[in-house]
Amino acid sequence: MSTPRHVRKQLIIPAEIDQRLAAIAVDTGTTVSEVVRKAITLYIIATEKKQQGLKLGFARPDQTLETEVIGL
Repeated sequence: MSTPRHVRKQLIIPAEIDQRLAAIAVDTGTTVSEVVRKAITLYIIATEKKQQGLKLGFARPDQTLETEVIGL
């Protein structure tokens, strides 16, 4: 028996986050589901890299660290 390709999950989130997800979906021309999938993927990558001793941050094009994400 094979593993299902997709699994349905129910998520309870604050209305403010729902509104922000909807706005991101509109801005990027995608769906809220796709935005959530991408966010979860980013979180998975961030936690894997943290286990490797790396940090998540945002850098300017000249590679100057602008913001370090803490708490993942």
